[in-house]
Amino acid sequence: MPDLAYPEARSLKLALGLLLGFSLAATASAQESGTINQLFAFTCFGGSNNDSCPQGARPDLIIQASDGNFYGGAQVTDEGVSNPQGGTLFKLTPAGQFTKLFTFTQNGQGQFLNGNNPVDGFLEANDGFLYGTTFNGGSHNDGVLFRISKSRAGFRVLHNFCSKANCADGSLPIGLVLGRDGNIYGSTQGGGSSGNGTIFRFVPATGSFTTVHTLNGTTDGSGPSALTLASDGNFYGLDRGPDVNSSVFRFVPSTGQFTIQFTLPSFDLAISTALVQGANGNLFGAFEDEIGGHDINYFEVRPDGTGFQTFPPFAPLEGVLDVPPLFLASDGNLWGTNFGDSTFADGSVITLNPEGVVFQSFGFNGTNGQEPDAAVIQGSDGKIYGTAIGGGTISGGRQKFADGTVWNLDAGLPLPSPSVALLNPTSGSIGSTVLINGNNFVGATSVSFNGTSASFKILNLHFISATVPAGATSGPVTVTTAGGSSTSAQAFSVK
Repeated sequence: MPDLAYPEARSLKLALGLLLGFSLAATASAQESGTINQLFAFTCFGGSNNDSCPQGARPDLIIQASDGNFYGGAQVTDEGVSNPQGGTLFKLTPAGQFTKLFTFTQNGQGQFLNGNNPVDGFLEANDGFLYGTTFNGGSHNDGVLFRISKSRAGFRVLHNFCSKANCADGSLPIGLVLGRDGNIYGSTQGGGSSGNGTIFRFVPATGSFTTVHTLNGTTDGSGPSALTLASDGNFYGLDRGPDVNSSVFRFVPSTGQFTIQFTLPSFDLAISTALVQGANGNLFGAFEDEIGGHDINYFEVRPDGTGFQTFPPFAPLEGVLDVPPLFLASDGNLWGTNFGDSTFADGSVITLNPEGVVFQSFGFNGTNGQEPDAAVIQGSDGKIYGTAIGGGTISGGRQKFADGTVWNLDAGLPLPSPSVALLNPTSGSIGSTVLINGNNFVGATSVSFNGTSASFKILNLHFISATVPAGATSGPVTVTTAGGSSTSAQAFSVK
């Protein structure tokens, strides 16, 4: 039974991943005509013990940054050993051109002081830098928070976890999310004053790191998942309660309030690494039925904790640790990955409709990757992008082998359309700067204030900085991309 409060539960992801022993054909799914295309394969050398992977191996979550390129981390730089370590950070263009940004290395004492095992991808903040975490390494081997530029310069460790007495600042970080306030939030699976995990905030503008909540292991559970920002501006996640069952929690960043919104039925253990908000506003995740055959079940619940329902279970799990979160794509469906099953032994990309039914799958064949173990994203071109921790095709002799891929899938989806959520501030003079918060801003082509075009800069997927143009009048702000336009519900008042 997995226990997210302990380091071995997460680090074993590197070796085991998700082994689902079910047939997608038995759940009303069917293979579609789309093909998973390898963009890049990571090359290792050796073919036996102590293999070297200078580009990295076993890539994890990727993001598309404001420049249109993809960035991510590969979890290890060695293979064929009992405890693979290291890892790299990389950039990949949409055409598949690879650039290594950084390699995590050990010093003469065998310590990875800059971090070890970057397993949760990047976050692009409003300052243009990429931020990330490593699960291990650092001065206490409990993980680090780091920053690097997109031009592979200026790598810097910003925080060593477990650096405070009794690990009060947390240990074993598992991902970052950008809040509506422009600050970075994350969670740790261990540490805190009671050893049950924490939620933290990092302010890029000042460099300050703050533990904003410590889980107590009883009333608010332990071992929190990665956080998800919902449309109400609050964060949601999963944790484990004092019993076997798990809970859905809410964290309000403006007040620091932490509440349990819903507790799963007894003996149901959440195995999602994060929740996702669907098109209907509800939260979706996965749990393992600890009594009824250890099936994987996707579930749905409203942010207020009502309306919980489960979807048809899959067959029993084997060696499961966690399930990558689903992703809401432009077709209104939820997309995810499956590590492997009786239909696609090398794994597949799956699609769930809003009713939770897996209705299509796209299989890996080894040459384009195998064993996908991270969430997918949708690029500004409408394609689905992701990684696989094994397989791939490379050229070369017998002493080379591929150990993971970055891939894309053209499933004929519409281009993602932008959505404008908030303006900050909501009033200002000509020439002043306004932060526009929302989603799907990469590739934005225009911004206008009540119909008057403005100069702007795409900061990341969720923020645009715009200048109030001469001649602007009071009214809404509109952001346009190749996928459509979105107009703010708020009016901007020109002073």
